[in-house]
Amino acid sequence: MDEIEQTNKMKILEELQKNGRASVSEIAEKTGLSRQTVAKIISNMEKKKEIWGYTAIFDPKLVDKKPFLILGKVDFSLNSEELLKKVTSFKLIDEHEKKYGFKTTMFLNGSSDIMIILWAKDTIEAKKFINNYKKLFSENVKIVDLYEGMATFRNNGIVNPKIVEEWNNLLI
Repeated sequence: MDEIEQTNKMKILEELQKNGRASVSEIAEKTGLSRQTVAKIISNMEKKKEIWGYTAIFDPKLVDKKPFLILGKVDFSLNSEELLKKVTSFKLIDEHEKKYGFKTTMFLNGSSDIMIILWAKDTIEAKKFINNYKKLFSENVKIVDLYEGMATFRNNGIVNPKIVEEWNNLLI
């Protein structure tokens, strides 16, 4: 990919990040590219699975949930092939998304090896997930820490429009 194509791709991705519902015409206008160029680049990125999907960003309280962050320490040296099968199983990923409200999961480089952001009704529901997680990966999971999100200031690059209210609620 040449430099111009990469620059155009970055412009389009920045606009999609701001508004995933923007039309090709709107993106073309904001980036200075033609509609045909925008449509072709988006289509190619979707085909190559570079764009994973489109979503609405909203306060989890709207669906009676709270955000939780889980950090874990994992021993990758034990039964690594079985561990890899489990963590990359689309069936298991889909089940966990439906059952536990997974929002983000990633492997880390640092003092923790894995991070999971999920939405749960309360701490008890989040701890039930942790217990199931420990059972499923009992051989590999060494440490799991749970944190409840108290206020979201930014999500996927979008500033919480109620940031002042959320901050004030934390201080009172």
